Amino acid sequence: MDVRLLGPVEVTLDGRRVPLGPPQRHAVLAALAVDADRPVSLRTMIERVWDDPPDRATDSLYAHIARLRQALTGTGVGIARRGGGYALEVDPERVDAHRFRRLTRQAQNARDDTVRAALLAEAMELWRGAPLTGVPGDWAARMRYSIEQQFVGALATWAQAHLRQGRPDMVVAELTPLVPHYPLAEPLANMLMRGLWALGRTAEAVALYARLRGYLADRLGVEPGPELRALHLRMLRGDAEPLVRTGLRAQPRDLLLAQVSESVR
Repeated sequence: MDVRLLGPVEVTLDGRRVPLGPPQRHAVLAALAVDADRPVSLRTMIERVWDDPPDRATDSLYAHIARLRQALTGTGVGIARRGGGYALEVDPERVDAHRFRRLTRQAQNARDDTVRAALLAEAMELWRGAPLTGVPGDWAARMRYSIEQQFVGALATWAQAHLRQGRPDMVVAELTPLVPHYPLAEPLANMLMRGLWALGRTAEAVALYARLRGYLADRLGVEPGPELRALHLRMLRGDAEPLVRTGLRAQPRDLLLAQVSESVR
């Protein structure tokens, strides 16, 4: 049994999806699953499910919870009244978003690139698309953005580990279809440019930089950051490829650019 938030919200049992009902019921499940096995107050749940709560929102919430309980019968997942609210009674490890966060935290603490890359690969395999797909509202949009930032960071760190291990082919194969979904995310462009450069495909790396620069100019009126500009200049000069520096972290600028990229998708 798995509760899945990294893509469409669903519960699977023995490989089959459990019918949950209309989108709003998926929103109720998501509102509970992000705090798996911890109580969520009624007020918080209402704020997560509705941007503009209807009259008798509490009654509507009770009805959705009752239907969800019926749908989840026999799955090993329950909804219990707890602490003045409700809790989704499930091991957080059975919720893909929680498992994803645990794996990325372990990867951050890993001292070996092989271990780090393996943990991040396992985390990335959980990804099925935009988190909370089909769940409407501001709260879902904020959660979607937050989790996607974690995914972008994990992807960049995974690529960095493989580049340090001399595997640019894997980086290029993985990032080429993904980078267009995050056209302003400089850390991903950085890693893909380095991978292409290492494979002798410098012209493609330079073209990628030009596209990123165009997006930044059109959307924000800014130039790429200093690290990416320096990388681009080294490519134009024909310098030897340097080792990928360690400790890549998303800076506030990177988070802003990734946020804007969400609006371009």
